[in-house]
Amino acid sequence: MKNTKIFPKDWLQLHPYKQSNPTDLYYTRIANQIHEMMEYTGLASSFEKDDVLQISIRMAAYFEDVISGLNIWRTFITQYKEQTGSYLPFYTISDHYYDDEANLEDVRFLLWHFTQQYHGAKRGTFVNPDNPTNEETANKIYKLFCDQWTVAPENTKMQALFSPETSYDTPEKYAELLHWFHYNSYLLTDSNEYLTETVKEYWSQHPNQRENSQAVMVIYDSLAHVVRLPLLAYTSPKWLSLIMPQSHPDYAIFAEEATKAETFVDPEVKEKEESYKEIYRKFTAVADGKLLFYMKSKQEFIDFASQQLKLEESEYAPLADCIGFDKFAVYASPKEGLQLLADGVEYIKDEENPFYNEKKAADQALAFFIVKHCSMDLLKALEERGMLADAQTKSLLSPERGKAIIHDNWEFLAKYFIKET
Repeated sequence: MKNTKIFPKDWLQLHPYKQSNPTDLYYTRIANQIHEMMEYTGLASSFEKDDVLQISIRMAAYFEDVISGLNIWRTFITQYKEQTGSYLPFYTISDHYYDDEANLEDVRFLLWHFTQQYHGAKRGTFVNPDNPTNEETANKIYKLFCDQWTVAPENTKMQALFSPETSYDTPEKYAELLHWFHYNSYLLTDSNEYLTETVKEYWSQHPNQRENSQAVMVIYDSLAHVVRLPLLAYTSPKWLSLIMPQSHPDYAIFAEEATKAETFVDPEVKEKEESYKEIYRKFTAVADGKLLFYMKSKQEFIDFASQQLKLEESEYAPLADCIGFDKFAVYASPKEGLQLLADGVEYIKDEENPFYNEKKAADQALAFFIVKHCSMDLLKALEERGMLADAQTKSLLSPERGKAIIHDNWEFLAKYFIKET
């Protein structure tokens, strides 16, 4: 190696132990080789210095995962295949793809994932999965993995995490594994940033609690239990229940925690569920198959809500107070009740939409899948009816490929960016 940029202490940040051994040194060298490849292809120039280090380490950790049979990556691809019939979004899977080995398609996808997390998220952009520099770098990394396949060591310390001999029969033991997975495992990149944002928001609302470390720990633990993650919008307890072998003596604990996390509903939302369902029932009765009603004024909305839906003023007044625009749509969701859609109404391809703008839709309709514009129920219906057909990303291959990247993978994208199911 020309220059060592990554050291064992950097590598150990993604591991639940503090003392390195020869296996850790091996993968640290792999991470440095990946770093050199990123610099050689020019991919590194797209990132801040620390982000290049993180991507290199995390790509090496994927290799460690596959070599050691940790089942972290395999859980994602097998779950995705169960849901869609294919192992991965975006890429055509070759006949030589094996779910227990390193694959070129895996490397390409993970480079997209980390590029999106470290580059796209910071700049508010969608990273094209066909980026040629990513592809060139992926080919080089995959060749490295192939060359090292027969000599790469298994990490027995990591294997012990999911071994039947390792007990998780107390809440403290389970929490320790959960916290590591949520905040420090290689696939997840933004959990700590979200924690920081949440704590800051809590302090802004409770300035007298800044010295209350117990409150911060409660937030730290709560987020690890209930926050949904980019890959498949699963919670960390759900992930662990799938990674952990069902033959593990304490598997029932993992299954129970996953069920609690996946069925968690914010108490404030739960309190309003019945009223939301009733509003949705009234809306669908009036809509007669329509998804949206397009409007131009606050008064038009008030007349619609009060006269056609027969809602009480208290049921629609909060939304009416938000209206300060002259083009929007109204819809209803069984989980969220009556809703307004203003941002993006011009992108909806509907013969009844007076605001539809084909050019704007082609340029910006992609936003529906990466920023929450509406409920997931409505997004699904819009996609199924072809009302977001203009959504695309630029492709060097063809305009058709640019659209296929979005529409063939829209559910994955919505879960990845919006983190809802």
